[in-house]
Amino acid sequence: MLFARFEKRHRQLAAVWQRLIQHPGKTLANARKLLDIHVALALAAVIVILHLALLGASLGDYRVTIDSAYHVAMARQWIDHFPALWDHVNFGPHGRPNLQGPLQPLLIGAIAKLLPSRSNYVLSNSILALAQWIAATLSAGFFAFELGGEWASLITVSLFTGAAFTSSSYAAGIPSGWLFIFTAWAIWLCISGRPYTAAIVTSLAVYVHIAGLAMAPFAIFVATLCARRFKDFFKIGFVSLILTLPYIVHVLYYLNWMTSVKSHSALLFDPLLDILGTIAMVVVLRHPLKQPFLSALLLAPFVWLLHDPGRLILQWGLGASVAAGVVLASAMSKMANARGAAAAGFFTAGIATVFPVGIPALAPEITWDCGLHYPRAIDWTQSERLAHQLEQTSLAKRLVADYQPALCPALAVFADLSCQKGHWIEVQPRHDPADDMPVYDKAYILPLQRGDPMLAELKERRVLMVRGGVSNDSIVIFLRELPLNPLEGQMIQVIGDESAWLARNVAANSITMADWQSVMSEKGEEQHRRQLEEQRTHVAHVQLACLVLADILQISDPVEARAMERAARGFGVLASFLSDGFAADYIGDSRIGTLRQQFRDLSKMGEAGSELAMPVLLRELDGVLATALDNKGDTFAERPAGDLLPWL
Repeated sequence: MLFARFEKRHRQLAAVWQRLIQHPGKTLANARKLLDIHVALALAAVIVILHLALLGASLGDYRVTIDSAYHVAMARQWIDHFPALWDHVNFGPHGRPNLQGPLQPLLIGAIAKLLPSRSNYVLSNSILALAQWIAATLSAGFFAFELGGEWASLITVSLFTGAAFTSSSYAAGIPSGWLFIFTAWAIWLCISGRPYTAAIVTSLAVYVHIAGLAMAPFAIFVATLCARRFKDFFKIGFVSLILTLPYIVHVLYYLNWMTSVKSHSALLFDPLLDILGTIAMVVVLRHPLKQPFLSALLLAPFVWLLHDPGRLILQWGLGASVAAGVVLASAMSKMANARGAAAAGFFTAGIATVFPVGIPALAPEITWDCGLHYPRAIDWTQSERLAHQLEQTSLAKRLVADYQPALCPALAVFADLSCQKGHWIEVQPRHDPADDMPVYDKAYILPLQRGDPMLAELKERRVLMVRGGVSNDSIVIFLRELPLNPLEGQMIQVIGDESAWLARNVAANSITMADWQSVMSEKGEEQHRRQLEEQRTHVAHVQLACLVLADILQISDPVEARAMERAARGFGVLASFLSDGFAADYIGDSRIGTLRQQFRDLSKMGEAGSELAMPVLLRELDGVLATALDNKGDTFAERPAGDLLPWL
């Protein structure tokens, strides 16, 4: 039986508890013995409850990642347009095949149907995200307990829950977290001799994330190889193939929509967990057949090296924490001094929770509950207001062009609309019909305040109309008939002037340990935000000037108009990456130096005014974007890879 060892170890607990009841006069002695036996488990429970309370307190305004907007929007699509085999939200107006696993969107939608308000999809996502953190924590603790006992469970739980980035990657509730959890259980069930149950869990891993098509079979192969259960590999493979065949056929049918571009995760490190996990991996893999579960658990995630190393670093910590806990508990058991061993265990758990040689998970959990919501990936309240404004002005019927990839999908959670480009860029048309649409047929969300001077001037000259906005975002539509001169020369001059400012002042949107001291207070956070918003505005002015030029060129040269609109979209993304909290460290110091020089070259273009040839201007604009965003021609690249070791 799976829980046989767990039950055996707790017979001692039951015996002590029985004596406690039968001999109340010996309560103190029995209670002390009870504590001595299970003090490690009791402390592990305290650590879990502490983090759970802090995370649960934020359910009303839960921390999410940039990916959450896409997944919640698709959850609404699955419920409203079941089965949502086609994605009508992203890469409008015609959309794209929906190749992501359907399990999580269906779960979000099912929970949302039980909740009362229209914004129930957001709360439903928060509930499921918290459930994922609980599942990951308890799974890690259980595996460690079964393999190494109480102390292994304590060390594992403290390492996992104390690591800010690893823990948050599961608390955010993205599908890849469930993939790692389901894969771990599939390995456990496989090695425990339960192939058919393992096949069911393997199928869940496939249905929750498209990467499960690679990661889950590889994990089962490694597990059966290490455990020498070769017959089980074919049993699990056959059953899971039958169960997942509809999804596999769907993916294969639309496989030509898959692109070579990648949506990179930031390279974020939890030093204590990563170091101890790496040491444990070396110890385990020296004799992989002795610990087949740990060997498979540690090796299975490495298929992510082929696609997204950042995701590997973040979520590999689940298996790494288990391995570290088991290896350290084994070392403690060999210590001659029992009290010294216990002290070492307590010390490790304490350091992992309070100061894991990096940012402890307690820091963002506490500060978020205290109202310091930085960094915020998605502002659901602002997104809902923007979505309602689009509906009220009938602009939701147009193609919506935003300035950062998560914004438009976040609006689609609250309104029926279609986005130009969108999220999860791995699937997109080779030629996007949206690129052929003129600027005046779209509704733009620009990273500018409604009272921005440049917006006001262009509105007065009847170049555009401002149809709404919130905070630092404005909803804008462009008019068909525009004055040609001197508007074209003026927009080129704007690009030159703004580029000159950026060449002098642009800075990396990053947070060093020194920066954390400033953003840990409301005053410091406000000052930090103002500095980033200033450069955001200057980049947004370049975006707006490019859009006006694209509108002007639509009649005389549609090809150049499309190229200019593409450049405008890139500068909108750049404005977001240089200011928004979720994009910290994507454009680091190594790129900023090159960007300053390119902005300096671009500033010289403004001196030529209307005499400047558009191909020359476009070449300079594309040069800036190629450095900042890793653009690849017409293929939309969402964000660049994070700089190596930015946090360590």
